Parts: sequence; C-alpha cells; structure tokens
Amino acid sequence: MFANPSERLIRVDAHDDGVNRWEMARLRTASALAGLVTSYSDYWEETGGFTTRRELPSIDPVLIVNLGDPIDIVDGNGERITIRAGEGFAGGVHLRHALARSNGTQAGVHVHMPLQTLGRLLRLPLGEMVDRTLPLNVAAGEWGRTLCARVAEATTPLDRAALLDGMLSERLSDAAADPLVTYLSAALHRSAEEKVGDLAADLGCSRKHLSVRFRQATGVSPRLYRRLARFGRLTAQLQSGSRTEWAALALEAGYFDQPHMLRDFREFAGVTPRMFLARSLPNMGGLVED
Repeated sequence: MFANPSERLIRVDAHDDGVNRWEMARLRTASALAGLVTSYSDYWEETGGFTTRRELPSIDPVLIVNLGDPIDIVDGNGERITIRAGEGFAGGVHLRHALARSNGTQAGVHVHMPLQTLGRLLRLPLGEMVDRTLPLNVAAGEWGRTLCARVAEATTPLDRAALLDGMLSERLSDAAADPLVTYLSAALHRSAEEKVGDLAADLGCSRKHLSVRFRQATGVSPRLYRRLARFGRLTAQLQSGSRTEWAALALEAGYFDQPHMLRDFREFAGVTPRMFLARSLPNMGGLVED
C-alpha cells in the first residue's frame, strides 16, 4: 500500500498545441506486483490533426481498458475489432504494425507488463496471440469482462490503479511464472551477444529445450525476441527526442551497424527512420498513420 497516494505518480507526459492535446499519467503498481506488472498509464486525449496511429511491432504486450469513445483496432493480421467504453483489449507480440483509430477523443488505462505476465493473465498460449488483438472478454472470459466493468466504474486514476492492483494480484497468484523464461527474457534484454546455448548450459538444460519453453511462453523464438527488444530500444530513443548520427544511434541500440538497423526498420515499421521521425508525435504521443 502507499502511505501517500501521490507516491504512485512516476511522471506526467502532456502536450497541447492548440489542435492536439493529451495527458498521460504513469503510475506505480503495488509492491506485490513487482517484476510482474511494470506500471499503469492513465490517459486522455483530443486530437484534431489525426485519427489513426500506427502501432509498431514490439515485445511489449498490450492490455488497455477503454474509458472513452469507441476505438477501432486493426491488428497485425488485418483483423478489425471495435472496443467501446467499459470494454478492453489485449495484444501479444506483433511482428507487423497495427492501427488504432478513434473519432479524435480517447481515454483509458494501459497496463504495462512483460509478455509472460500477459500469458498468465489470459491463460492462453501466447503463440495464439502473435499479431493478434482480442477483446478482453474474449481473451480472458468473465475475468476480463469484470475487470473492464470495475475499472470503468472507478472515478479517479488512483482508484483505478488500486483496483487493478487487487484484481491483477489475485489473478496472477493462480498461475506461476516459468523461471527459465524469466531468466532468458532478462538476458536477451541485457545483451545482444550472449548465446542461447550458453545461457541454457548455465540453467542446466539444452538449447532446444530452453527455446521451446520460451516460444511457448512468449509466442516467438529467442532470436526474434532479441531483435524486437533491440528495435524497441531504438524507437524509444528516437521518440524520447534523441538526435545523433544514425550509425552511432544504431550501435547504441545494439545493432552491429547502420544497415542492420535499416533492415529492421523496413521489416518491422514499414517506414524509413526519417519517415518515423516525421510521423512521431511529441511527448510520447506515438506515431501518426494518416
């Protein structure tokens, strides 16, 4: 518990240029969720300059409860769903970009978590969630429906965070994490050079066994997971306002050279780095599609 509710607040990202405006409050989770859920983002926006964002491939799963007007989602497979107020959606690893469309206003809560946590919440093999986004009541049944309804009834960001703490903690207590997958995920984030075979030897298992366990828990191979983690570091640097020589930026993100970086941009983003910068919104606002 938090002795002072204000201790939950990590930061607020806000923007207002007279046409587009938004605010996103990043909130801490309860200590019981340490290592399981990273944070919550409670947000609202009004956009007069665009209606659609391009959501890039990522190892970061998505779980969002919609608190505002309907959102249309087109996932990496090209399947479309509409999420109304009091409903939510979840998405696993995407290898192709997705689209999120609104009528110009949005509000909701985004739960940030590792991939393995999403699998434990949904009780689904994440191989079934690659390039897919599902309504939360479909992905998680009655629990997902109840979570959305209760979050929608809460009146403040702090109330919503406290409610999420309780419901997520209870759900996760019934589904254990795979320690091998947890170890490998951390190692793949940490280094672009450690070999999966060496990591498997450290854990006392074969490379094949570790890779199969990892794919079952995340939906992707260790190699692809590492590529997506590296691409995520690169785009986060760009969207945070980093400006440097492309070759130096590629090395900083973990690429061997600039051509490798450009290859991943073409494959994962479908745009060049310069197009990415031109479409990026300020203050972590995402990437404009139209």
